[in-house]
Amino acid sequence: MELSQVRYFITLCRTLNFTRAATQCNVTQPAFTRAIQRLEDEFGGPLIFRERSLTQLTELGRNIRPHLEAMLDAADAARATADAQTNRRTEILKIGLGPGIGAGAIAGVIREVTTALPDVTIHFDESGPAALVESMLTDALDCALLPDHCDMPERLNRWNLYRDNAVAVLPPEHRLLARNAVTAGDVVDETILVGESCGGFATRLAAESAQPLRLQRCHGATSQMLELVGAGLGIALLSNRLRFAAPLATRPFTEPDLSRGILLAVVAGRPLNPAAASFVKLCRAQRFA
Repeated sequence: MELSQVRYFITLCRTLNFTRAATQCNVTQPAFTRAIQRLEDEFGGPLIFRERSLTQLTELGRNIRPHLEAMLDAADAARATADAQTNRRTEILKIGLGPGIGAGAIAGVIREVTTALPDVTIHFDESGPAALVESMLTDALDCALLPDHCDMPERLNRWNLYRDNAVAVLPPEHRLLARNAVTAGDVVDETILVGESCGGFATRLAAESAQPLRLQRCHGATSQMLELVGAGLGIALLSNRLRFAAPLATRPFTEPDLSRGILLAVVAGRPLNPAAASFVKLCRAQRFA
């Protein structure tokens, strides 16, 4: 099996059109069709069903698609890393972080990029989804991690990275530390600090709760919110992917479910510098726990 055959097949899966897929892969349609047929021979059955203008994946094609996509992502990641290693120069990797999204989840990927490119400068921009999207479109950011519920234009490619869950962040000796998990009923009488940097967990809880909640609006960075929690002004609902230093403690928030998906977004078709290209490829190939 050749990598080009895999790339042709994945392109065909996305377009479901032989002519369009061949054009995107920059090969003639006869050569493209022969490559798909050789791939079918290797797998022992048809991968594509064609009837007049209808093109669909067969059951075999649907089953092997995710495995071939993973193979292609891994190959692209390896190539991006190799390119970064052999074309060392000072680069800036500019990453946007949406509300309540920390850098801890992608630290392993950044470590790989900086190992290949020791002179790279990592720049983070924490802001709301609309501002980060605008920064990407104006080339002020290479990519951004955004929650899956935000609006994004069609110009952005996006991939699922991981899911995060809400935790209740509590001050020392708080009564809820006696519980293994926290629910909506447990926080009815609590002051919940909420701001734009919190990730929207408390706002979602308030919208779904049958009882009114006591929300204290705070505008500032997550670090400032945590200082207020430590001072006893209230509790906070934040992502379990963030890092919380003692004496603060956390408990999982289990009812209702406040989890969310985190996406990696980049501008479609825009060339990336080696550091950014390596970062994106490695993220797509990474299995985030």
